[in-house]
Amino acid sequence: MHIPDGFLSPQITIPAYAISAPLWAWGVRRHFGHSSAESLPVVGSLTAVAFVIQTIMIPVPGGTSTHLVGVALLALLYHPLVAFVCESLVLLVQALFFGAGGITVLGINALAMGLLGPVAGWLVYRAFARFSEKGAAFLAAYVAVQISTAAIALVLGLQHRLSEKYFPIPFAVTFPATMVPSLTMTGVVEGLYTLFALSLLRKARVRGLDS
Repeated sequence: MHIPDGFLSPQITIPAYAISAPLWAWGVRRHFGHSSAESLPVVGSLTAVAFVIQTIMIPVPGGTSTHLVGVALLALLYHPLVAFVCESLVLLVQALFFGAGGITVLGINALAMGLLGPVAGWLVYRAFARFSEKGAAFLAAYVAVQISTAAIALVLGLQHRLSEKYFPIPFAVTFPATMVPSLTMTGVVEGLYTLFALSLLRKARVRGLDS
């Protein structure tokens, strides 16, 4: 799902940074100050898990790959901006030390996987949690992955229209190649992971209150 360096032109990457930069600053200022010190261990742990599961990338046709994201849970528990900042950090470390994604495309990858997907999942959860918290959590994570994947595919399709030199594969190939694995496999596993992690956190919180 990561877009690698060299796949996008400055026509796309520069505006993405222009959008991402103030959101990073706002997210850090609002959610990572002294008042949030108690939640930082959980946020850090979930970010570390997201980092691990995102390093397991499965190549798919169309010039990209699929993998779990794992940050929708941060949006459900805290706020989409928390997910955005944490996912951006994950992407930065992956780009610098593991060759996944890249620095020039960091803004686009962060917006797709760290903001658009988590925001969509957060909205779904808020809409359906009154009926079934578990069902809402699963659906939120599933939808988050689909929105992130679709955003990546749309950006690659836009780049193909702007300049085939950067991305020669047409949208008619890229979109199904990314969405089919996401719809049939990645989204389901992401939903199950979110349910499992949420259940563990709820149990740990209850035990902490009991003790």
